[in-house]
Amino acid sequence: MKLKLILLTSFLMAGCQGLNDVIIPPTIESELIMNIDNFPENIVSQCIISKKMQEGSYVATGGPLQTTEEKSRKVAKNIETDLWKVLGHSFSLRVPPNKQVMYYKNWYLSNQYHIDTVTERARPFLFYIYEQVKKRDMPIEIALLPFVESSFDQFAYSHRGAAGLWQITEPTAKTFGLEFLAGYDGRRDIISSTEAALDLLEYLYERFDENWLHALAAYNTGEARVRNAIKENRSQGEPTDFWALKLPTETQLYVPKLLAMTNLVKYRNKYKLDLTPISAEPVVTEVIINEKVNLDIIAQHAGINSVELYALNPAYTNGYTFAQRDNRILIPSKTKDMFYKNKESSVYVKQKFTIHHIRIGESLSELASLNNTSVSMIKSVNNLSDSIIFAGQELLIPTLQVDNR
Repeated sequence: MKLKLILLTSFLMAGCQGLNDVIIPPTIESELIMNIDNFPENIVSQCIISKKMQEGSYVATGGPLQTTEEKSRKVAKNIETDLWKVLGHSFSLRVPPNKQVMYYKNWYLSNQYHIDTVTERARPFLFYIYEQVKKRDMPIEIALLPFVESSFDQFAYSHRGAAGLWQITEPTAKTFGLEFLAGYDGRRDIISSTEAALDLLEYLYERFDENWLHALAAYNTGEARVRNAIKENRSQGEPTDFWALKLPTETQLYVPKLLAMTNLVKYRNKYKLDLTPISAEPVVTEVIINEKVNLDIIAQHAGINSVELYALNPAYTNGYTFAQRDNRILIPSKTKDMFYKNKESSVYVKQKFTIHHIRIGESLSELASLNNTSVSMIKSVNNLSDSIIFAGQELLIPTLQVDNR
């Protein structure tokens, strides 16, 4: 074993620069993965990452890789597995050491039970929201806005009529395309409300000359009120940054709350903030249903209880999806395969899939070509963050039939 490790180390140290044009032999790669903890992580990561020549170019290998998929994925991606660390590394907004920010830092640090409660509520949704914010190239701090808005309570309803994770009012909801039907409230739809909230924030960012603090303040108190406060300060020759504006007390504290929490997450070790880890991977998967179906039935086919499914889909207040429309339903990612393998679920899902068992030598690009689909589609439905696949792995492959009617 010692000799093998020496040989592998030599291979890595001397061969990384030339790996762009070759594939690491399976026997070498298997030894590498099985003994990954014996090598410097930066060297291993660079070598494995250098295998990728284009999207879908990874070739499935066999052997020990089948039982070390999670470890090899972590090395290949070279990222943290704790979402809090991912978020902290991504935060970019400046946090001033003023009185309001310091007050909320101390408040959060003195209320560990609140932090723990909100973290547990955020667990199903935070990675999904992080991905949506990242796709739009918005400040990642916005992913924690529901921490301030609703304490990540998807059932939250304020005395002002705001509802859901993002606390959207009915007039705003209608302006940004959220629907209200008998038995459905779009403000409580995790997918649709996240889209609407981010659309609104992007709109406000543009309206306030690309100033995120002004945009966040306007999200809380309204565009007109912030614009009037800016005009008032400008007319008196005063600064017009957020901290100088005369805004309602709630709004003056709203932005500091968010900045305080994000700053604590970013420097969690310095502040000794105890955050229960959340995996930096998809927790929920979207399935499209275009028939009227009881959520209890969907839960049964996904192998979960109806309470858990309703918690992921609180918009469906009467417990049914709607016929002749696309109902975007969230189910736990871990139950996705069970759901699609169930023959009864195929009656009402819009997109059909086949279960494909990966064989040695297959790649995502080959599978996409053979099935008239795309690598990105296969990766999306299987929650793959890269194109690495393994012999023996099961993947959902979209079929050409897209509607059951």
